[in-house]
Amino acid sequence: MGLIFSFVLIFRLLLVLPVSQPMSYVENILQLVLLFVFVYLYKRQLPERRINFKEAYTVALGSAVVGSVIYGMVLYLYVLYIDPEMQTRCLEIQQRANVNGEFSPEELQNMVKPSYIAGSAIILNSVMAIMWAMVVAIFLRNERAVVVPPKEKKRKKKSLN
Repeated sequence: MGLIFSFVLIFRLLLVLPVSQPMSYVENILQLVLLFVFVYLYKRQLPERRINFKEAYTVALGSAVVGSVIYGMVLYLYVLYIDPEMQTRCLEIQQRANVNGEFSPEELQNMVKPSYIAGSAIILNSVMAIMWAMVVAIFLRNERAVVVPPKEKKRKKKSLN
């Protein structure tokens, strides 16, 4: 997933639509679509093609977090070497958002360092992954988890001991 995000990042630069923030609507929608595809492909390879919410959520969230870290590392290299102007674009956005003067110019400058941009991308992508993984799991589950009453759980534990 992170590699696909990276290809989109480079593709947007080639289309003269460079990225101006770590996460935008493009990345959010792409993440939802990719999570849906990944969990669907995982579900298809299962015997009987049955998956419950917990398993679908775990697969979606796990792949999204790993993809977020890969995307963050690539974004760091992207800002450092491929498109250093992204820092300027991010700074302009931060300055417009700083209407109350909450941050000093030095603090704003620190917010657009490549490491901060990459860290923001990882965090924002991971937070959105929590919600998107839940949506994907709800739509792709086709088996309900077995609910065991607490009394039976205790009985099973005692029988194992």
